This record gives sequence, C-alpha cells and structure tokens, in this order.
Amino acid sequence: MTDTPQTEDQLVSRAQQALSSCNWTIGECATEWTQRYAKGRTDADFGQLIGLSADQVYQRRRTWDTFSDVYGEYANLKWSHFYVALNWDDAAECLQWANEIEATVAEMKAWRRAQRGEDLSVPAEEDAPFDLPSEFLTASTGQVRDATLDGYETSGEGGGLALLDGERSEAAMAANRQTGGDGYAPFNPNARGSAPQDDDKNPAEATTEQVIKRICSALERADKALTPQVLEELSEISFSLQQRLSNACENLHSKLSRLSD
Repeated sequence: MTDTPQTEDQLVSRAQQALSSCNWTIGECATEWTQRYAKGRTDADFGQLIGLSADQVYQRRRTWDTFSDVYGEYANLKWSHFYVALNWDDAAECLQWANEIEATVAEMKAWRRAQRGEDLSVPAEEDAPFDLPSEFLTASTGQVRDATLDGYETSGEGGGLALLDGERSEAAMAANRQTGGDGYAPFNPNARGSAPQDDDKNPAEATTEQVIKRICSALERADKALTPQVLEELSEISFSLQQRLSNACENLHSKLSRLSD
C-alpha cells in the first residue's frame, strides 16, 4: 500500500485503471477505501464506482489483505494462484511448489489433491476459496449481501479475466508435473507447446538445480507425511509395498552417499 494517503477519487481512478491489468491494485484500493472512506458504504458501493460487483471487490480485497505482504516473493505466480489458496491451511507449501516449477492454477490444485491422497480421476468438489455460506458479511458494515463467487484466473501478468482451467485436465497436468514432464497434455485445451515429435533432437531438460529442488520438495513432503500414526501402521501394509518402500530408500541412500564423504 502506498505511504501517502490517497484521496477517494485517486483510489477509484487507480482501481478503474487496474481493471484490465492488476487485481492486486484493485484489492489494495478496495482495502484502503474501506479503511478511510467507506463510512457505512460497502463493497457493492465501491464496486459501482469502478465497475465490479460486490463479490468481485470482496474477493480482491480479501486476497490483498491475506497475501499483500508475501505475494512479491512468488514471481512465477498470478493473482489467481493466491485467490484459490485463500482458505487453504497449506497455502504456503502449495504456493511455494507452484512457484518453483511455474505450475498453473489447475496444476497446483491437482497437486494439492494428490498430496492429500485424493483420487485425481474423480472430479474435485469445488468450494469457495474462503469459508462463506450463500451470503457474506461485508467487513465495513453489518450488511449481508448475496455472494456469487467467480472463479477467474488472470490471463496475463495480472491482467484480463479468463475462466479457470477445467477439472478434466488437472489430473493429467499434475501427473506430468510430478514426473518432470514438459507441460504437454493432449486433451488440455490450453496445452503449452506441441506434442513431442520423434525428430526432436534437443528436447529441453531440467537443470541440475531444478531437479534437486524437485527432489527436495518431494522428500520434504514425504517426511511430513510420515506421521507417528503412519509409521505405526507400516507393518500392516502389504509385503510388496513394504519392499518397494525399502528398495526406494536404499537406492536413494546409495546414490546420495557421496554427499557425506
């Protein structure tokens, strides 16, 4: 937020100019307007001044209030990454993962589902990014207004609005990310680039640093997942799965043993 207080007209003008470029600016202006100039007025009133609905203003204001102090640390993420993570208790972990590999919103959502043990072949139940019933209470007054939450993703650096990617492509993209794929999914309408061809001589490969980052993230997640309860129940899983886990750990230890030399 700017250091020098802006007039109400200046805030409205900044927000209007940001409609096609930056949801963060809209959220910042909405927050400052609410704190300084609302005087009983609501998000709906600010929305009328700049051309958005009450719930659209609320979404941007809430996202700014929650992530304004950290979003600059995630250079590879769009506003919509933060919007969908508003009510996630593991938002920091998910945003960090998405930032490291430049994942889309759909890929981040699918990756989170995978970490929580959900079946990616089953469509996810879409919830609002924050806990709200069919109505929401505005922050500045006691008035309750209908909330029709819009699921949008900025299509540029912070700009125009586009519908979020469909659930049908999430599983494929997440699986592709998990295996270090190049981002191509044949039934993803927004597939980045063309399908690999047999005559591709020099396919792009991840750098050693990128590979190690992915390995570190995977190991950190595995360590976190091995709770006391999981460890107690290890003996109850099938022998073949126990052997698979043991082999994976031994192979990893063997390959990384040189680090302790």
